Amino acid sequence: MLVLRVLNGLLIVYLMILSIRIILTWFKGSFQGKAGELLKQATDPYLEIFSRITFLKQGLFDFTPLAGILVLVVALDLVNGLLVYGRITIGLLLASIIRALWGGLSFIMLLFLALGVVQIVSALFSRNSESPLLRMTNLMFQPIIDLVARFLRPRRELNYNQYLYISLGLIFFVRLLGGILIRRLIGLLYALPV
Repeated sequence: MLVLRVLNGLLIVYLMILSIRIILTWFKGSFQGKAGELLKQATDPYLEIFSRITFLKQGLFDFTPLAGILVLVVALDLVNGLLVYGRITIGLLLASIIRALWGGLSFIMLLFLALGVVQIVSALFSRNSESPLLRMTNLMFQPIIDLVARFLRPRRELNYNQYLYISLGLIFFVRLLGGILIRRLIGLLYALPV
């Protein structure tokens, strides 16, 4: 039990260090100095494992840090399962993986919801339709718009804003309904005796 508690603590600490590292990549010059170098040395070898997985890099987005965090979350969940139940069942393993995957997908959907809201607010209050913020959010949201357009194939052509509103509604609905279904599925998986 002591080994599991230590491993649990180490996973939590490393997850926090990795999260700090990922957040600091958003700010230029944040890795200057001894502390920044130590942070990079502690996290880069782990993140490089995921950077080799090509499908995690899609256009402007690099989901490799998210994949690294999700793997740690599953490992932490399994260690906690061992601490609480004394064993790992197939149900616990599947529930941990599904919860981590849903957590990552839910985060991405929340990110796109925020981008869509920023885009709407920018368009409403900006006099300059070519503002850098609006261009950036358009560029980031365009793959979602394209996906929705391919999926819907409306009889009449819709404009960008209509696709944006439909996309935001679909993302919100999928996130809400998916959360309910995933919670029920995880409850059923935890109940598996094997």
